[in-house]
Amino acid sequence: MNPGEIKKIVKYWRETAEHDYATMLGLFRIKRYSESFFFGHIILEKILKALVVQKTKEHAPYIHNLSRLAEI
Repeated sequence: MNPGEIKKIVKYWRETAEHDYATMLGLFRIKRYSESFFFGHIILEKILKALVVQKTKEHAPYIHNLSRLAEI
């Protein structure tokens, strides 16, 4: 993957994580804790996937396991 593609993919993961963070906070404020927690997991997954792309210079794997993503 070339540097431009890497930058674009990392930007995607970060921007969507930021959007989901705002959603998570809104859900938390209205005491929708279960849904807020779910979005928290998604946010962490996206941040980890951005880091994986930066480190490996490849697409992040199609997994949702945060521990596994953190190990890459």
